[in-house]
Amino acid sequence: MSRKSADSHNGLGDVIGVALLALALLLLVAQLSFDRNDISFLTTQASLSTHNWIKLPGAYLAWASFLFFGIIAYFLPFILAIFGIAYLLDFLGYLRERLRWSLLWSAMLLVSLTGLLHMMDRSGLFGKLREHIGSQSAGGWLGFVTYGQTPKFNFGFSMFGPL
Repeated sequence: MSRKSADSHNGLGDVIGVALLALALLLLVAQLSFDRNDISFLTTQASLSTHNWIKLPGAYLAWASFLFFGIIAYFLPFILAIFGIAYLLDFLGYLRERLRWSLLWSAMLLVSLTGLLHMMDRSGLFGKLREHIGSQSAGGWLGFVTYGQTPKFNFGFSMFGPL
């Protein structure tokens, strides 16, 4: 009886692993072939053909990830692939065994990197990358929320003052 339940649990892990790897591959292809001219309200140029390899859904998927995470969205497929490998091959099994802590620390890594990139947004290279991906800052919306400042308000970690 216990062997049967262990096999069914492993089967579910295989399905989750394959789904995470497929999502990681889909997101990576969409991000690598992203062209901001595919999104109609990001440009004034008329685009007759879609440059994204996954066509219009891939362009919107990549843009949504860039809008939320900024440049750090390029790390998201690799994080999804690591979790997918952990489920599929039982390699890095502690990621699956301690899933809550692994997800928490992965989320904290993304939050801290987006905040750092939001603070570094004023430099020349990050400003050009921000314009290329169509995001409000190099750290995306999450970076703006974690370390955002407006002329009238400070919120997030900016309330602690300059670092």
